[in-house]
Amino acid sequence: MWRSFYDYLNQDSTGAGIARLVISTLFVLAVWQVLTMTIVQNRMLLVPPREVLQAFGREIGSGAMWKNAVATVMAVGTSFPVAVAIGVITGLILASNRVVSLMVGPLLSALNSVPIIALAPLFIAWLGLGLTSKFVLVLLVAVFPVIVTTEAGLRAADKNLIEAAKSFNATPLQVFATVTFPYALPFIVSGVRVAWARALVGIVVAEFFGSFAGFGFAVMAAGQTFDTATLLTYVIVLGAMGLVGSMIFQSLETRLAPWRNA
Repeated sequence: MWRSFYDYLNQDSTGAGIARLVISTLFVLAVWQVLTMTIVQNRMLLVPPREVLQAFGREIGSGAMWKNAVATVMAVGTSFPVAVAIGVITGLILASNRVVSLMVGPLLSALNSVPIIALAPLFIAWLGLGLTSKFVLVLLVAVFPVIVTTEAGLRAADKNLIEAAKSFNATPLQVFATVTFPYALPFIVSGVRVAWARALVGIVVAEFFGSFAGFGFAVMAAGQTFDTATLLTYVIVLGAMGLVGSMIFQSLETRLAPWRNA
C-alpha cells in the first residue's frame, strides 16, 4: 500500500502534484504548531496557524487584503512583463553579436552585482511615491535573470542541429525559429521563474519605503505594531503568489518544450 502510494507521488500527473503539495503543507503546519507549543511560546515571535487564519479572515473582512492586493498586483503586473520582454530581447542581441556581448556583458554583470534593493530609497526620492518608483525597481530586479538565461540558452543550442538545418539550405531566420530559439526556451522560462521570485522581493521592498498600500506596506505596518499574525498572513500570501507563478511557468515550459519531458 505505502509502496504504491509512494509510486503515485512520484508521478508527474496533476493529481500527484496536488497530493505532494497537500502533504508538504500539512507537514509544515504540524511542525509550526509544535514549535508554538514547545519551543517558541512568545506570541511576538511566532503565533500558531489558527491565529494566522483568524488574521487572514479579519483582513479579508475589513477589505484591507483586497486593497493591498490591488496595489501589489498592479505594480507587478505592469512591470514584470516589461522586464521579461526587455530581458529576452537583450539576451537575443547579446547572443547574436559577439562584439556587443563583449562590450555590454561586463557592464551588465556589474549592474547585476549592484544591490538594487538597497538603492530603493534613492528611487523613491527620484521618482516619488507611487507606481513609477515601484515599476522601475521591480524592472531592474527582475530583468537580469532573463537576460542571462536567454543568452546562455541561445549559445547552448546544439551545433549539430544547427548544421543539419543549414545543410537543408535553411536561412538564418529559419535556423533561429526552428532550432536555436526552441532549444533556448527551457532556459528562458527558467530565468522567468527566477525573475518572478525576485520581482516579488523587489515589490515588497519598494512598498516598504514608498507606498501607502500593498503587501509590503502591510508587512511593514504589522511589524511596527508587533502584529505577528497579520505579518505572517501577508508573508504566506506572497509565498502563495510565488508558488502559483512558478507552477504556471513550469506548465508553460512543458507546453512550449514538450520534448524536455519525453
